[in-house]
Amino acid sequence: MRMKERRRAEEISCSIIRMLRAASGGWVSGKAIGDALGISRAAVWKHIQHLRSMGYRIEASTRLGYRLLGPEPVHLHIPKHLCSRLIMLESVGSTNDFAREIASESESWTVVIAEVQTAGRGRLGREWLSPPGGIWMSIILKPMAAPSEAFRYTMAASVAVCRSLRDLYDLNARIKWPNDVLVNGRKICGILTEISAELDIINHIIIGIGINANMSASSLPEEWNATTISAELQREIARGELITRVLEEMRALLESGEVYQEWVRLSDTINRRVRVQGFGDVTGLAVSLEPDGALILRRDDGNLIRILAGDCIHLRSAEQSTGAGPQAEEVSRYA
Repeated sequence: MRMKERRRAEEISCSIIRMLRAASGGWVSGKAIGDALGISRAAVWKHIQHLRSMGYRIEASTRLGYRLLGPEPVHLHIPKHLCSRLIMLESVGSTNDFAREIASESESWTVVIAEVQTAGRGRLGREWLSPPGGIWMSIILKPMAAPSEAFRYTMAASVAVCRSLRDLYDLNARIKWPNDVLVNGRKICGILTEISAELDIINHIIIGIGINANMSASSLPEEWNATTISAELQREIARGELITRVLEEMRALLESGEVYQEWVRLSDTINRRVRVQGFGDVTGLAVSLEPDGALILRRDDGNLIRILAGDCIHLRSAEQSTGAGPQAEEVSRYA
């Protein structure tokens, strides 16, 4: 299915959920849904089946139509002490964009969660599909910190997701530099951090976290090499429980000062042969990670380079090369 078609399917599914929720547990006929959305009753049924596969509990009756039995709203599971404000949205273009618009008047630890993103973004402006059943959220932080410390918060987010997936579901979650979370080598979570800062102080940080939760892996493009929690476990999860654990872990990590050490320990990139694209095209052995988020790469000629941004592609397992080589060379800036 093409990206445009996927987007359209997501919009229709989201509209159906809105109609069912508006009925407050009452029945909505398939004809009424089809007429409102300009689709056939057969198409309505197809979307209902898709929504069920995403974790929505929808009862069907040949005489009455459809009614929504669940799932229970995500926000009911999230303790109030974990966020200064929780904003729940049925649908939004991008939670990061929404968070940016309200950031100036919002308190730190304001959390924005959407059931669906219609214009989700990944790194380098790429499209990010965000169908029903996933976890699409952005966290607004206002630390009293210098811009040079910004990457620490991205580290905390990726480590928090890893820890949560490991502890709650016993999944072997690891981090691919700089901020993707993998399970069994396939992407299960992406993190997008945006910063507003003056020369010496951060105004705010927005951390967007997208987790493929109660979704079919086949609903995502094959070229993404992605997986989902429900595909790995062969069951659905309580999304509110996972969101709660991620927020708890993030807070604990930022207070403990152990973010960098955990980020390195959970790395799936160190000691791998990789290619980094985006700011040139560099291939070599990933030797180490530094506290500012930099990847130290040993090229095939033995020279070390220091990379602060780019797309990292794992090529194959490799043992660390011998020989220290010259001092690391900085080739890009983190953005």
